[in-house]
Amino acid sequence: MATVWIIDDEQATSDVLGAMLQELGYEIRVFNQAREALAAYRPGVADVVMTDIRMPGLDGLEFTRAIREKDPRATLIVLTGFPSVEDAVEAIKMGAADYMTKPFRLEEIRLRLLRVLEARDLQDRFRRNRMLTWLLIGSLPVWFILGILLAFWVARS
Repeated sequence: MATVWIIDDEQATSDVLGAMLQELGYEIRVFNQAREALAAYRPGVADVVMTDIRMPGLDGLEFTRAIREKDPRATLIVLTGFPSVEDAVEAIKMGAADYMTKPFRLEEIRLRLLRVLEARDLQDRFRRNRMLTWLLIGSLPVWFILGILLAFWVARS
C-alpha cells in the first residue's frame, strides 16, 4: 500500500489523521515539524505528503515549494483549519495536488488520496508511453534500411 507522510504541528490532528489513514490501509510517517520532514525527504520515500499550512518555523506553503524543488514529481496535499481562497490558490501554484480543510471525514480522505494517487499513476504511465513512442519513432529509419537490404537480398537470390 502507499506511504503517506503527515506534517502537522498539532499532535492531536496528526494522531487522528494517522489513525484514519492506517484504517484505510496506508503506511504513515508523522512529523511535527516541517524542517524535520524536509531533511528526511528523498524522492520516492513517500507516495503522498500531507502538510498543514500554518505551522511555526517553516510553514506548509514554503515546505510545499521546498519539497517540489527536491522532487518535482512529489504529490502533496495541503491541509488547513483556516480555509481561504488565497491559501488554496497559493498552494496549487506551489505545486500541491489538492487542498483540504479541517476537520476531515474518512470518506473525503479516502477519495482524495485515491484521486491524487490515480493521477500520479496516469502521469507515470503517460511518461513511459511517451518515451516508448519516441523510441519507436527513432527506430523507424533502422527498420527502413533493413527493409531495403532485405529487398536487395531477396532480389539477388
